[in-house]
Amino acid sequence: MKPFFALYVKELKANRALFLFLLLLITGMNVYGFMDNDLDFPLSIIAAFILVLSLPFLLAHAFNIEWKSETHYQMFALPIPQYTMILAKIAAVASKGIVGGIIVISCLYLWLMGTAAGDIRLSFFGREMTGVPTFSDFTFWAGMTLVTYMVFILGVVTGMVGVKFAVKRYRGLTAVAFFILAMFVYGRLLPQDDWYPFVYTILMGIIFMILGLVMYEKRAEI
Repeated sequence: MKPFFALYVKELKANRALFLFLLLLITGMNVYGFMDNDLDFPLSIIAAFILVLSLPFLLAHAFNIEWKSETHYQMFALPIPQYTMILAKIAAVASKGIVGGIIVISCLYLWLMGTAAGDIRLSFFGREMTGVPTFSDFTFWAGMTLVTYMVFILGVVTGMVGVKFAVKRYRGLTAVAFFILAMFVYGRLLPQDDWYPFVYTILMGIIFMILGLVMYEKRAEI
């Protein structure tokens, strides 16, 4: 546990400038959105898109910068399993996602409170909500959606990284091919009933993540 925590702190420190920039950007957009009453579109929604779109790129960046700076040699030399290093990177990015999610979800709810109840229709994985929901309902479903998305997308990126560094040539093409295949399999088997999309999406994310961890641990070419 100590090696994992040490690597986790290392990842936070190594990416603190980028993490802080994105969190400040998200916070600033929300604050400006509340101050400018003339805006027709809530900046909180744009901030939410920035948050969810940044997560996979942050994880990919954490791996790429390691290889470009050639510090991955030091990581492979450590007397610990390589999956510990990967999980530390995932945890660091997930921490940014959770903090950003708290900011975005809270601000989105405040925006909803100031909107006419009859004009609101929300959908969380097929569950429809109309009017202004209670804070507990909104945070639960929005938080569940965010966590489900994070597990899935970080799992896909981990799988991409695993297969990418398991080959010596055409690494970028290999990663893209894995992404396309993963999206095809996910969409092909996606259920539509109630809780199943949540469970299925999380399960698929975990499967892709385990695949990436195994490939990186056993096959990564340094």
